[in-house]
Amino acid sequence: MKKCDICQEQDAVMRVRRVDKTGRSSEIEVCADCARKQGFVEAEQVKSNVGQVLAEMKASRTAADERRMVCTRCGLTFAQFKRTGRLGCANCYDSFREKLEPLVRRLHNSVQHVGKTVGPGRTEAQKKLTVRRLNAELAKAIEQEDYERAAQLRDQLRKVSNDVQR
Repeated sequence: MKKCDICQEQDAVMRVRRVDKTGRSSEIEVCADCARKQGFVEAEQVKSNVGQVLAEMKASRTAADERRMVCTRCGLTFAQFKRTGRLGCANCYDSFREKLEPLVRRLHNSVQHVGKTVGPGRTEAQKKLTVRRLNAELAKAIEQEDYERAAQLRDQLRKVSNDVQR
């Protein structure tokens, strides 16, 4: 940690920017005692750890993003969801999909509900869900005129459908 530019004895805890009459600025780093003696009340605190600075930047950006994320149907913000733990409506799942998927995946090891069946019944249910998901993606690819992707999805769908019918 850098020493105070004034006393050269204690660790610096604040950075002070000075602007002279010509408009030139200079910065000094001062310890708490020297800052108090000099009357620096608006000095920016020096961050001793780059990780701390980055974490604070990320946290402030994340919090701002979460306040801006709003469900188009019920008006719930993601920040409100984090506070209460409850979603406002079914549309919230779509509105907050980006944030909810990692959370649901961490809790349930999957983002797709497959029911409570075990063994072969579970496998069949997963295949049927895969067919349903691929059909939805195929329809979306066709709608967007992404025919290359549509062809890939069609091939995957044929393969999975053949497995389901066996």
